[in-house]
Amino acid sequence: MKLTYAATIVMALLLASGCAQYQNTRGVEVTWQANALDSLERGETTRADVLALFGPPSQVITSGDETALYYLNERSDGTGLVLVVYNRLDMATRYDRAIFFFDRRDRLTDYSAVIQPNDDVVSD
Repeated sequence: MKLTYAATIVMALLLASGCAQYQNTRGVEVTWQANALDSLERGETTRADVLALFGPPSQVITSGDETALYYLNERSDGTGLVLVVYNRLDMATRYDRAIFFFDRRDRLTDYSAVIQPNDDVVSD
């Protein structure tokens, strides 16, 4: 009887454990690559040009006579092990972001971007 009880407990613990996969994406989808920045010229490129190239931004920021378009995409991938007394989650997160500054005439004054290759998010 004790063996059956112990086997039932062990079986219940095994059934209560499992594996998990996780994926989360937030922000605007990055459909452009870093080489799209090559066509931008400070003082020449307009806000309409940037919107045509990159689409709608995550945020529009205004400060006085200046405007900024901010693009952010965050993607997390992970795997996990869920046990009754021990849990483990391995997660890798990739951030793609770009910001473009415009003067009162909607001309590009400055910009910066970090765009990771699509294959950079890999969980161990």
